[in-house]
Amino acid sequence: METNAEHPSVRIRVGAEQHGVESRFKDEVSKLLKGADINMCFQCGTCSGTCPTFPQMRYGPRKIMHMVHLGLAEPVLASPDIWFCVSCYSCSVRCPQGIPIADVMSVLRNLSIARGLATDKEASFSQIFLQVLEEHGRMYEPEVLMRYYASVLDVESMVKIAPLGIEMFRKRKIGLLPERIANARELREIRQKFGDEETK
Repeated sequence: METNAEHPSVRIRVGAEQHGVESRFKDEVSKLLKGADINMCFQCGTCSGTCPTFPQMRYGPRKIMHMVHLGLAEPVLASPDIWFCVSCYSCSVRCPQGIPIADVMSVLRNLSIARGLATDKEASFSQIFLQVLEEHGRMYEPEVLMRYYASVLDVESMVKIAPLGIEMFRKRKIGLLPERIANARELREIRQKFGDEETK
């Protein structure tokens, strides 16, 4: 058994890797869910069977829930699985225990950002999406895509998608400049307030 000054831990093997266990991780996630009891999960697998993006995931919702219970914070928060969740709430609606699994994924994404473990492309896209939304109060897809492709240095994909953007502009599906709401600053303040509360 190994000990850590911040979190007493043992090590558990996940695939070929060993990871430390954070004994308070499950409680940290539960607290941020504000009332939902993730202890009720009995690993039936309904969430993974329902998830539309499960084929792209490494673990899937069921294993993510199990890893949260085990205290495997680092592999969970560094996993792209939490960013593949599209918040369709199919898992939450069908969970026989009434666990809001989509909300669990949202909490995990916030913790991942707070701990600096959100480093994959899905995390980058999500962060840029929120930045653009905060700045304008409305979504402006061209700016999201340009910022994203620039951040991941994927010029080839940007060039490939350009004809589609030109066609959408020609058909007036997108504007040359973003639309802005009058109180975009207020929206930003609301999001920052709730973001700060979720990461306390």
